[in-house]
Amino acid sequence: MLALTIDAILDFAGDRSGSLRMIGCEVQSHDAYGTPRELFGKFFGVIADTLREILGSDWSPEIDEAWRKLLGEIDLFVAQSEA
Repeated sequence: MLALTIDAILDFAGDRSGSLRMIGCEVQSHDAYGTPRELFGKFFGVIADTLREILGSDWSPEIDEAWRKLLGEIDLFVAQSEA
């Protein structure tokens, strides 16, 4: 699941050619499980936090800003996904 999530993140940050649909499908399936959408979106933030921890001092302000922007776009996408 983590590998699929990373593929979806890379696609979302790039040309949004296909893995993006995986995020929408997973939002819907997690809705069926009763998972609050806010919690679903936080999973992507956990990945960013983990990468920040791994990179340590190599985590630059530019990387941080790019991740903040990406996470905001994912949150908006999750909120707008069909229920």
